[in-house]
Amino acid sequence: MTGKTPKKVTGWRQVGLLSSIPFILALAPIIGFVIGQQLDRHFRTRPWLGIILLILGFVAGVRETIKIVKLSQQED
Repeated sequence: MTGKTPKKVTGWRQVGLLSSIPFILALAPIIGFVIGQQLDRHFRTRPWLGIILLILGFVAGVRETIKIVKLSQQED
């Protein structure tokens, strides 16, 4: 990395970081819901664990998105 200019590295890194946001926001709640459905079948608590883990997945996705946005702003 000693031969590269910092602007090129940070620019491409920002693109990589910011392009991962839609995947995080979409996949975190879906994964939480699927795991919740499996646990609901096992514990016979339908639909509560699915709903709770869906909400927790959404919260985790939002928190990770906030971290990514803050990280990308620090590199400006």
